[in-house]
Amino acid sequence: MIDPAQKKEWQETLERQKERVLQTKGGTYPERLAHLEGLKKLLIEHEEEWMTALEQDLGKSAVDSYTSEIAVVLNEIDYAKRRLKKWMKPQRTKHFSLSGSAKTRVSWEPYGAVLILSPWNYPVQLALLPLVGALAAGNSCFLKPSEQASAVSHVLAKLLARYFDPKVITVIEGESETAAALLTLKWDFIFFTGSKKIGKKVYRTAAEHLIPVALELGGKNPCIVDASGLSKETVRQIAWGKFLNAGQTCVAPDTVYVHESIYPQFLAQLKQQLLDFYGPDPQNSWDYGRMIHKKHLNTVVDYLTEGNVYHGGAFNEEKLYLAPTILTDIQKDSAVGEEEIFGPILPVIPYHSLTSLVQDLQQKPVPLVTYVFSQDSKVVHLLEQQLSSGAFSLNQAIRFAANPEIPFGGLQESGFGRYHGQSSFKTFSCQRVVYAQRSLFALPQQYPPYRMEQLKWLKKWRRRLF
Repeated sequence: MIDPAQKKEWQETLERQKERVLQTKGGTYPERLAHLEGLKKLLIEHEEEWMTALEQDLGKSAVDSYTSEIAVVLNEIDYAKRRLKKWMKPQRTKHFSLSGSAKTRVSWEPYGAVLILSPWNYPVQLALLPLVGALAAGNSCFLKPSEQASAVSHVLAKLLARYFDPKVITVIEGESETAAALLTLKWDFIFFTGSKKIGKKVYRTAAEHLIPVALELGGKNPCIVDASGLSKETVRQIAWGKFLNAGQTCVAPDTVYVHESIYPQFLAQLKQQLLDFYGPDPQNSWDYGRMIHKKHLNTVVDYLTEGNVYHGGAFNEEKLYLAPTILTDIQKDSAVGEEEIFGPILPVIPYHSLTSLVQDLQQKPVPLVTYVFSQDSKVVHLLEQQLSSGAFSLNQAIRFAANPEIPFGGLQESGFGRYHGQSSFKTFSCQRVVYAQRSLFALPQQYPPYRMEQLKWLKKWRRRLF
């Protein structure tokens, strides 16, 4: 139960945030640049504190914490800082005959007060990446981090309060009822990253107030390896992409479909690669992460019964450990074959006919990404054209998601809205058209009373416009 006094305090802060954006139009270029620089300093000056929190929450190593969390955000900040002046500049549009002497431009304006709801699996990256775009666009923000990653949540709350005025950024910690209470406030924009189940609740609540939203959800990402695609690097890419962060990655390959002619070799090489990565006992590997909590561990462990464990399968509930696992002989219509696994279990399924595989995948919900490993251009073209997804990644796992030059996001049940780089700036901005006519201008034919001769003239003139 949320204390009414607490909710009143949130409302007052929300109103101050809206007022700041309204009065300053989101701030000047130097002011926005200073906000991005503050975010950068917050990361660099407290790097050890972030790494300690990530190790406590998810068992992440220093290298993993830096490369998959801190460096990704630093890259996004530096990318935005170098291009922000250009992004903020209003865009002139081409002259249109019907406009007479009017000049038109499109400007980018902040929405106002934004609510960002971030998840636990990459608790630094997925809290701060959207914040970069929101600040660059001139918004004020409330951030609600996931309570599941409590150590990181505490650091976010402490440091953002130290580096930013509450009128710019306010962090609210709490359980699910806190998030539910925040959603009842009248935000100008909501950005949510998390599960499809919660995403639907966010969308439903936002619709009550006609609040625009961006939803970054999950998906059961297929990974297809055809007969020409097997190589040592292919196997390394898939193993790394799947078992990074103990499989708790929304863009991880979820199920691998391997052509039957290379199926035995693929399994043997994948097993050897896991041994090379994490040793005979991954529980002792500094490079292998942990599950977020016991409930999620047990949910993923239940999938082990729905196929044969080719490799791995060991788990320790007290240590939140589940070994990197290869699962074969998947039961038809099983949960592991239909649900997003979000853990270190990789089903590997042989296929005979590419056509039949495509037809099967077309019946499933649209994923965040489709992975293809192939050297056959005809196969690649067919899969790219016939399989829908938020992204299509050829011969590379996960890395596309860290590129600020390209938009990131899902499609249909894997979400909507795009961010990263300029896409973040656009997502957190509202396009405003300015139409400036210096002198009064009108076509005599536009006013009533109308005659049929006018209609003929207008049709003829319209054809000359384009």
